[in-house]
Amino acid sequence: MPEHILSGIKAIVAMKLRRKGLFQREIAKIIKSDRSIVSHYLSGRYPKEKILKIAKTIEEMPPEYGVKLIHSLTDDKELAKNLIKELYRIELFWDENSCIACGSCLVCVALTLDDFTINIDKNACCLCASCISRCPTNSLKFVRENYD
Repeated sequence: MPEHILSGIKAIVAMKLRRKGLFQREIAKIIKSDRSIVSHYLSGRYPKEKILKIAKTIEEMPPEYGVKLIHSLTDDKELAKNLIKELYRIELFWDENSCIACGSCLVCVALTLDDFTINIDKNACCLCASCISRCPTNSLKFVRENYD
């Protein structure tokens, strides 16, 4: 069942990417699927409506919950990150005003502490929210990306 739910999320992301003008081969690379599967997603032949309904519910969840669910559906962190970025349009944000530099968030390889400043390596961040859940002051959070 988890792989079916993941297919539903991939289908939603594939449709979003197609609306942005991407070609099937580009979509296939982002969602790590064969082009034939992407074709099925875009034509509505796959997955079943019930699976799409579950995927849409995940899309409507607050990102802090949805990302954990998506990460639980796949061991491929790059795939999870790609799906999350397209589904939620989020990035990790650090609020320097509330941070106490305790280092609890440093379990994540994407974060470093340098002279009371948390640095976020956006390429290394897989948007798993593990640092967010460990931060005692809620100084780390997801914010919507800015697209100008």
